[in-house]
Amino acid sequence: MSSKPFFRFLLGAVAVAALMLAPACKPSGEDKEIRDLSQKAAELDKLSQQANIAGADQNRKLKEAGVNDVRPNAATLQLTEEQKNALEERIKAEKNSSYQALLQDVLDKDKELKTLNEKITQLRAVLPRPDLAKPNDSHYGLAMRFLRKKGVPEEKAKALIARVLIMDKLAPGFEVYHFYNNGVYGSWVAQGRASVTPTQLQAEEKAKIEGERDAANEKSTKLAEEVADLNAQKAQISADIDALRVEKTNMIKEMEGLAATNEAQKAKLNAVHYVVGNRKTLEQDGVIVVPMFAKDRAGANWSDGVFTKSMDLRSSDSITLTAADAGLQKISKVSVIPGSLERDKHYSLTIAEDRATATVKILVKDRFRNEKVVFALAD
Repeated sequence: MSSKPFFRFLLGAVAVAALMLAPACKPSGEDKEIRDLSQKAAELDKLSQQANIAGADQNRKLKEAGVNDVRPNAATLQLTEEQKNALEERIKAEKNSSYQALLQDVLDKDKELKTLNEKITQLRAVLPRPDLAKPNDSHYGLAMRFLRKKGVPEEKAKALIARVLIMDKLAPGFEVYHFYNNGVYGSWVAQGRASVTPTQLQAEEKAKIEGERDAANEKSTKLAEEVADLNAQKAQISADIDALRVEKTNMIKEMEGLAATNEAQKAKLNAVHYVVGNRKTLEQDGVIVVPMFAKDRAGANWSDGVFTKSMDLRSSDSITLTAADAGLQKISKVSVIPGSLERDKHYSLTIAEDRATATVKILVKDRFRNEKVVFALAD
């Protein structure tokens, strides 16, 4: 790997790492222990990535040199003492200076790996053991589990995690470090055993989202063209429909007129038409006649215009009369005219204890249908 791409790679890794290390909160004097551990985790991640790159470079040089029988340690990527001694002997015996230089590069890389591994070992000794991300693990879930094990209540744990930049996705093998001290939480995500770095994973996820967005835009454009064609067809169909709508509107108006007339007739035929008033006033107005020794009856001015109130018997069966309707303080008597309507047979009458209201309940609705009734109140 050339120095420039490697330098850009490290800058990207450090940038992502800095985001992951945002403390959960910042009390006065941000927790020094967490800050120090976070810096060590950053350094460990950087060294581990350098070791991976150096190990890959070493393997490449071994293949170039045709040394296929040498297999470095899988964990440390270093050569064994026997392997190093064998390569040193081959360098001494080799006459080809270019081949000697290639083998020497392998040994130099091994020294670099040794130095890196010593530093890595020292850092791992002081850092807490990280979570090794498994398939379907989430950064948030691991952080929550860590804090709950520390005895942090769930709501407080959620609040602490909310102050930390959490990775949307983890790759299996990522090492997730957690730090908690004096109410401060921090986290670091390192590459660990994963084949990609956190920076690379985020770049891949971003590219995936952008690819899906571009595909969606392309599909949207195609759909827009199809919609334009459909709109042209729709315009033609709409023109045909408009003519039918005009005809339909006219028919509906006619039907509505007939329905309204029909409903009005039904309402009239199924309603009781009544008037509520002062008995004396109704007598004076000639609406009713109050004989001395007989039931009240219809008067000379009994006409349709008098009966301004009505109740649809299809939905109601009670009429409430109030003293105020007749300009009275209280109700002592209620006369129901015509007298052919019999109390407790065709209707029942209840006067409230305070005599402010009276309730007429219809017992035989057919007797009241399309009937004109006067409720004459007296105090």
